[in-house]
Amino acid sequence: MKTDINASGRLNAKTLDQMFVNMVEQGYECPPFVSNAILETAKSVFVQDHSNPNVVNVGQVKIIGIAASEPAGKPLSECEMKTAVVTLDAGKEDEEIRRKYGLAALRQARLARITDEAWDQGVALTQEDIAFKHLNCGVRTVRRDLKALATRGVIVPTRGQQKDIGPGVSHKVEAVRLYIERRTYTEIERRMKHSLTAIKRYILTFSRVAYLTERGYSTKEIAFLVQISERLTCEYQALYRQYRDNPAYKDRLGEILAFNPSDCEASKGGR
Repeated sequence: MKTDINASGRLNAKTLDQMFVNMVEQGYECPPFVSNAILETAKSVFVQDHSNPNVVNVGQVKIIGIAASEPAGKPLSECEMKTAVVTLDAGKEDEEIRRKYGLAALRQARLARITDEAWDQGVALTQEDIAFKHLNCGVRTVRRDLKALATRGVIVPTRGQQKDIGPGVSHKVEAVRLYIERRTYTEIERRMKHSLTAIKRYILTFSRVAYLTERGYSTKEIAFLVQISERLTCEYQALYRQYRDNPAYKDRLGEILAFNPSDCEASKGGR
């Protein structure tokens, strides 16, 4: 009997979710990904888990690091500390990287991911943080990984990198740039050593940002609707504008803008 009640509750919830989405789409002429973003935001505000307000998803961990706003040269003992939630284990995506490219590639992918996610939440991780607290390796290994990522066009936002040479290019933006320049999924996967699922998700997210940019939405509005950081939104917008007025890439951008979220399973999950 209890199982039947639980199943009934889930079905009712799904029906209510769909009703809400339909009302938003019909009433405000929103595309599906916008209405679903509004639904998820509404649920996160009004359907909170009050028994555990600090809950994180499977594979994620809450970490502590130096606030990204702290200036270079300030003693670490005097710096403001902040927390962030990062994805240490991305499940099947990480398994795919390990199977195809090995442990070093998996470690580099995790390094890029956790530092990027932390930076988006206002936390700058040091090389020591990454090595000793999160990846269980030596600092020299982290430095080698940072150099390997740099050869692929990806500058990881560690505290030292941000303070010394400024912001770099997100691995997500680099993957999308390669796709715009007509590299195949396989070519991008081999060069970036990322999972195919993740690469498709980056391109789909870029498509949404480009679509909303063309519709005149602000950066803040787009970040809210697509559920990504304002920093990544700005990077995707800059990339789109860089190629938008180039006749050589007009057709490719048209293909990307025509992406249908329902055609890509990678539209669900992280960003």
